[in-house]
Formats: sequence, structure tokens, C-alpha cells
Amino acid sequence: MDTVLTSSHGEQAEARSFEAQIGDANFDFAAVALDDAKVTGAQVCMAAGRHPLEDYVVLRHLGTGELESLRPTETSDLDKTKVNRFFVIKGGDTHRFFVEGLAMEWPHDKLIASQIKFLAGAGDDQALSLERPGVDQVFEDDDEVDIGGGGVERFKLRHRKKTVTVIYGGDVEFELERRIYTTEELMAVFGVPAGYKLDIIGIDGVFREMAPGERLKVKDGMEFASHPPVGQSS
Repeated sequence: MDTVLTSSHGEQAEARSFEAQIGDANFDFAAVALDDAKVTGAQVCMAAGRHPLEDYVVLRHLGTGELESLRPTETSDLDKTKVNRFFVIKGGDTHRFFVEGLAMEWPHDKLIASQIKFLAGAGDDQALSLERPGVDQVFEDDDEVDIGGGGVERFKLRHRKKTVTVIYGGDVEFELERRIYTTEELMAVFGVPAGYKLDIIGIDGVFREMAPGERLKVKDGMEFASHPPVGQSS
């Protein structure tokens, strides 16, 4: 219920309160109430309890999904019927990028793919991909995405497959449901001989033995191998 105030003339006036969510660089949000229909970047920064003002960038997350900076003296209209979302992040210059044509900017040179998807309003069944000639790079939700390169990066959203393809033993492909597996589940899928250990092979070619009960989210292109307890690879 809105607060009722009494004016100096004895008249009752309904308090105007606008709900806002203010997020940080980790996309952790705090709810605040703003009393003015228009707010400046400085007011948003103060509402977030951040100071000094010049050390922070204020971004407005528009209803369209676009993300734009708000200067300290620049005003932004609030909507009483919707949640008004802002980010207040320590930084200086912003890096511009586009997702499905939506213009965005961010004061750090990296974001997590799931964070970019959140900004663009993408669903769990969509994956973020890099839109660049000759490049077909699709990001997992927990992948770190570089947006601070020499040019303006452009991204697309594509339908995400429900399965991933991994490789065991150097050349045997397995199509697995996209989810988290335990070491023992993967060993059963691959048919690892009894008593052997399971290795995951990093992109640098280094073998790492998976611990019993370890949980791993499988991704496209992951490679696995196995070895007997003495350490010799199978």
C-alpha cells in the first residue's frame, strides 16, 4: 500500500514510489525504492550506496533488453508498473557489443555467457554464439566471453542442442545428455574396465584423473581416457 503524506496545507498526497533493482558486477541485485519519476545517474549511484561517484558506471537495463550508460546528470524515466533495473559497477570506459542487434555496453572486458543471455532475455534453450565471418563459436552458459577486443563484438542466439558429443579413448564418440555427470556415471557410459581410473584431457593436452564422486558438466568436444591404477594410459 502506498504511504499517505499530509502536505503543509493539510491536504493528503499519495507518495510516489518506484521499484528498482540495482545490480553489481556479479549480477547480484538489491531492491530499492525511488521517489522521483525521473532519476539521474548520480541518484541511482547514491541509492546503491556507492561512492565516490566518479569511480562508478551506471547502466540502465531497458525493457527492450538493451543496456546503456547513464551519466551523473542525465535523467531516465521510471515506470511505476514495472521493475526498473540498473547496474552500478566500478569502472571507467565501457565496451560496446551487440546481441541480436541489441546495443549493450559494460565497464569490464569480460562477461559470463549466462549473464549476456540474461541481459538479452534469452531462455535456457538458447545458446550464445559469436557472430564473426569464418568463426562458429558457441558458448556454454558458464564460459567467459571476451567483449573487450579491438572491435565491437556481435553475438547471436541459437537453439541449444539437448545433447553434447564427447570423445573417449582418442576416437570413440559418445552423444550424451547435456547435464552434470559423476565420475562413476561417465565410467559406466564409456565402459571403463573395472579398477581403471578415468581421465579428462584438457585443451592443453594434459591428463587429469577424475576423483571418485566428482561432478562434471559435460561440454561439446570434451575428451576422456582411462588408465590402470599404476598410471599407464589405456
